[in-house]
Amino acid sequence: MTRVIIIDWGTSSFRAWLVARDTGAVLDTLPSGKGLRAMAGQSFPAYARDRLAPWRNEAEGTPPVLMAGMVGAPSGWRKAAQPPLPVGTRDLAAQVVPAEGLAKAWILPGAHVRGADGHVDVMRGEEVQVLGALALLGRSDGLFCLPGTHSKWARAEGGRLVDFATFLTGEMRAVLLGHSILGEPATADAPFDPAAFDQGLAQAATPGGPLHHVFSSRGRFLYGALAPEGVASFLSGVLIGAELDGALARAPDARTAPIALVGGASLQAPYERALTARGLRVEVIPADQATRAGVLAVATDLGV
Repeated sequence: MTRVIIIDWGTSSFRAWLVARDTGAVLDTLPSGKGLRAMAGQSFPAYARDRLAPWRNEAEGTPPVLMAGMVGAPSGWRKAAQPPLPVGTRDLAAQVVPAEGLAKAWILPGAHVRGADGHVDVMRGEEVQVLGALALLGRSDGLFCLPGTHSKWARAEGGRLVDFATFLTGEMRAVLLGHSILGEPATADAPFDPAAFDQGLAQAATPGGPLHHVFSSRGRFLYGALAPEGVASFLSGVLIGAELDGALARAPDARTAPIALVGGASLQAPYERALTARGLRVEVIPADQATRAGVLAVATDLGV
């Protein structure tokens, strides 16, 4: 059986899969490991060799390794390019870079888009998720929502990524909860509160803008309309609502076809709830599956 190792290596996370090359079946998984922040001062090749050793022993052979994500950033293992749009799997395969210090290993590039007004947006890792989601859906076109610390909204046409925009939703939530007065009453580990989230989502739809709307959590808490354990969910509703309104303003055709929601389990519920509340149809694709499908397609074009 021909096998390939796929790694999604981000700023705060590391996940790896041993995959059957012909079927895409997952043979084994490394669900967690050190992200880039935790790798400061450490050797990327040594860490990868240690983690992947059970999959690359002499008896079983040495499957190729393909890595996507922030591992290709300047602060990662080795800088990989961020080619301009449009990009497809062949474009990504043409610009992989060898992962120095590890045999038969490559780092995938990211992507960037530049506007006529000088605006530049960048991504690393989401480009393979979009292309992988296309393959899983059996389509060549689509609009994609990829929630996260830096949420992305992306458009694909003709099997290639042609546009995207980044929204600082997750990071802004973390900043507000951890470094502002709004987070003082919040319960950090409180479970998702649908009612509080819906309050925030409704608040975001009123006039005033997000800087006004997030402060509403303070008044609601002080006057008993919002419990401490609901503050985080309320802020999520406001911020995700602002993200959706900004993204939909860029995509007036979003209501004519389903939006592909490519994300992890923890973000699926609030985003699906928000998209549905805005009257949109949603198709859910697990982020891990999209990553594997996209990287496998690049591996095919790369010939490994």
